[in-house]
Amino acid sequence: MTTLLNLQKNDILDLSKKDPSLKNILLGGGWDVAKKGFFGFGADYDLDLIALLLGEDGKLIKSSKSVICYNDMVGQGIKLHGDNRTGEGEGDDEKISISLDKLPIECKKVVFAVTIYDAVRRRQSFSKVKNAYVRLVNEDKGNEEICRYNLTEDGGNNTGIIFAELFKENGNWQFKAIGKLLDATVSTLSQMYR
Repeated sequence: MTTLLNLQKNDILDLSKKDPSLKNILLGGGWDVAKKGFFGFGADYDLDLIALLLGEDGKLIKSSKSVICYNDMVGQGIKLHGDNRTGEGEGDDEKISISLDKLPIECKKVVFAVTIYDAVRRRQSFSKVKNAYVRLVNEDKGNEEICRYNLTEDGGNNTGIIFAELFKENGNWQFKAIGKLLDATVSTLSQMYR
């Protein structure tokens, strides 16, 4: 039985030290949305998991797809598994697979974020998003969970969150819990790293 590791904000886990053979991982994200409007009526929340591939300079890499999201789901060594538009159902709402040894050579960091699709027009924010989390699993070991990070603070009027980072330091892959809430879309997040 593996002990579940719950990360706190700004915790860093050395993945290479925990398991030197680690190659294929999956980042799963999940969330619940509080009742919408009077009597539960209103538009569904469409939250989107995003991965941004950064180089040594902290900017989006140029030689390959650098933003993985609902309209561009596959890149070198990374793949988003579908777009859940309602968050219905148990378990992970969206998932991204990463093959650590197949990412572009210049990719030194992957930033994982979640945004609310069309949030401004729909007047939606993270104040209604509850039980949000990301978790990392080892795909080569039967999806054994490595760690989990639960967002515990109220999201307020924010429309996005930078949840976590996967980065390479001295040849070792590290995973850091971030939990930075912000007013963001896929487009504005991409601009932050250009």
